[in-house]
Amino acid sequence: MLAEGLQELEPVIVSAPLHKKAAETVHPVNILAGGDLARKQATTIGETLKGELGIHSMSFGSSVGQPVIRGQTGLRVQVLQNGLSSLDASGVSPDHANTTEALLAERIEVLRGPASLLYGSGAIGGIVNVIDNRIPMYVPESAELAFEQRYNSVSDQWSSVLKHDGGLENLAWHVDGFYRTSDDYHVPTESNGLGYVPNTDAESWSGTVGTSWIDDWGMLGFSVNYLDNNYGVPPVDELVRIDLKQTRYDAKAEFYEPFSWIEVLKLRFAYNDYQHAELEDGITVGTQFDNQGFEGRAELVHNELGFIDHGALGFQALSNNLVATGAEAFVPPSETQNYAVFMVEDIHAGKLAYEFGLRVEYQQIDAEGYARKQHTPVSASLSALWTVTDNLFVSLAFTHAQRAPDVVELFADGVHFAAQNYELGDEDLQLETSYNLELSFKTDFDWFSTELNVFHNWSNNYILQQNTGDWFNLDSDSFVSSCTSAESCLPVYQATQNDARFYGYEAELALPLWEGEDNQFDLTLFSDFVRGELVAGGNVPRMPPLRYGFQLDYFGYDAFSAGVRFTRAEAQTYVGENETPTPGYILLGANVSYQVQLADKYDLLVFLKGNNLLNETIRNSTSFLKEYAPEPGRGAELGLRVSF
Repeated sequence: MLAEGLQELEPVIVSAPLHKKAAETVHPVNILAGGDLARKQATTIGETLKGELGIHSMSFGSSVGQPVIRGQTGLRVQVLQNGLSSLDASGVSPDHANTTEALLAERIEVLRGPASLLYGSGAIGGIVNVIDNRIPMYVPESAELAFEQRYNSVSDQWSSVLKHDGGLENLAWHVDGFYRTSDDYHVPTESNGLGYVPNTDAESWSGTVGTSWIDDWGMLGFSVNYLDNNYGVPPVDELVRIDLKQTRYDAKAEFYEPFSWIEVLKLRFAYNDYQHAELEDGITVGTQFDNQGFEGRAELVHNELGFIDHGALGFQALSNNLVATGAEAFVPPSETQNYAVFMVEDIHAGKLAYEFGLRVEYQQIDAEGYARKQHTPVSASLSALWTVTDNLFVSLAFTHAQRAPDVVELFADGVHFAAQNYELGDEDLQLETSYNLELSFKTDFDWFSTELNVFHNWSNNYILQQNTGDWFNLDSDSFVSSCTSAESCLPVYQATQNDARFYGYEAELALPLWEGEDNQFDLTLFSDFVRGELVAGGNVPRMPPLRYGFQLDYFGYDAFSAGVRFTRAEAQTYVGENETPTPGYILLGANVSYQVQLADKYDLLVFLKGNNLLNETIRNSTSFLKEYAPEPGRGAELGLRVSF
């Protein structure tokens, strides 16, 4: 069920075709599941993952948090719902929330390297796959029901989650839903003089129904989900709210061993009807976004073929029909079609294991009033893992990845009040090409474990939203070089291309300080760093800072656990053009949880989390709104889960 105690089995990567253990993959993998996921779940995917090695969150108020992986975010980090695209508008602008819900996740996996080519060559940063049970993969022996209630003091947030799984013979079904409401979140008074960030209240709810037919030959399943999310965007002068509604349909089929050389044939399909209105002063519709998107994919996982031990190949098709209407629509109506073929293969030779992947895409964008844009990105990856001993692993990987510009980067031209800027695209943008070299070192001994990843990424024609230093005057409806009234002007952001390089590291050392019959103390030291530079001079904007710290965990075999996490983030002084430095900060958090079994079938989990216990003023260097909306101040979250 939802609550789990100590997990002694090494996690298996579900998103990768070969279902390897985490230590057996060449590239770094982050996996959140069970009790670890329960302790870290938050309102957004970015907030949930931001404590993982190499991962930060690009916040835009409390309801929007896009994951940032090694300095990459937006379209370069693809967020998936059970292996398929979210098909929402989160990639259009940083103020658009992702529709994938962290509270409903059973596990979250972050992939890089060859396995990421299964899902998209544009995901240079990586793949975030949020996995839930909306289409059941097994028939439970008896009906299962779980309920969760959370309260977070920093925003007076209440969250309720309900899940039910059941089955009869070959038929399985799943029902889930959540409701969440919150007020404006609190910050240290000295950070903005108010003690809270206005217009950050939110209300959202969702419901899902799914069913599957499961047999020895495979399974067939279908689900439908509805989401309603209304949230405020932190203002400069004008209050803007997002009123988001989505209906998503998913279908899934798997056929086990249809032929001797095929392990499984997987078919996936999703259709999403998405819309959101940007409400000025909370009432008037300034811009309406409608997106009808579908994605289908076929993936064949094969057994040994000649010198290839294992692998997967497949086909993927995606279509997005995006329409923005209203007086302030800043992007033209468009239809984007994307087709791809891909393969990932695995070869073993003694203590060496090789992985290679290839993905070829064709993307076509038809935007109203513009000529058709066509691109053919080609991406490839080659990596090797050397198992020096059963406890020591060394890997080297090289990736060549190409990304086609999207409709906003190409054709944006207009005021975007929700993002508080004027956005300009460039229809002459070319393919973005990156070359990444990475060296990894892992150990896993009884008395310590380590992970060290060092990477260098060269990117040609890197696309970025650059603050030009100019302003758009709302009163005169014109561009100006200076502005005396903040209420009348918005900064101008232009899509540009520059050669860039990114380099950095991720390091972790885990030490078991004490292990007795009934308890265990663990100490984890961690640090990560990424630097983004423009080859012509200057820095890539909105990069995360150097982080380091420690985490002390206590695990009791009587299901009591507790932890303290200390993080120091240094000041970010390597800033982009017309961008201000970001001060450093200390982030202190703590958690306590207790799990008890009531009767034979009832499990109770109670947990308490303390966030930003020092009440630090934290400004997020990856956020467009760092000057106006600091991160939440001191808060406590109390939760209760009952499952049977």
